[in-house]
Amino acid sequence: MPRTRFGPSVLKRAGGVAIVAAGVAVNTGFDSSIRTIPALLLITLGVALVTSTAREHTTARLLDSAKRWWLLAFVTFVPYALGTAPDSESAAAVGDAFAGPVVSLSLEATAGAVVLCAVSMTVLYGFAWYGIHPGRPTPEERILLEE
Repeated sequence: MPRTRFGPSVLKRAGGVAIVAAGVAVNTGFDSSIRTIPALLLITLGVALVTSTAREHTTARLLDSAKRWWLLAFVTFVPYALGTAPDSESAAAVGDAFAGPVVSLSLEATAGAVVLCAVSMTVLYGFAWYGIHPGRPTPEERILLEE
């Protein structure tokens, strides 16, 4: 039986999400005007790592990937929403488990990181659907080839 291991793309993707989460946490956790530059650098590096794993994907696979990212974003946002803005008594009871500042910061960083990665994969799908995809002719080249 073949072994299943984490491939380099899975590790890159997980590392990218962790770097984006660190960038979101830096931007949220510190009260300095200097925090913006390191946060943007971390977020940019992490999103670049995540999107580089999808460089060779087809348009259909990018669509599936974007859908999975949005599903994961919803799943990671629910605990954050329950912990920070409980709307009813039952939600407040569940939200009390996430009431600590460290837990709240980690939930916010995780939810923010996954949403940013979902947005980046959706943008990649949009570009691929339009025809701007690595290794393929640009829309202008396709028009010139048709004539």
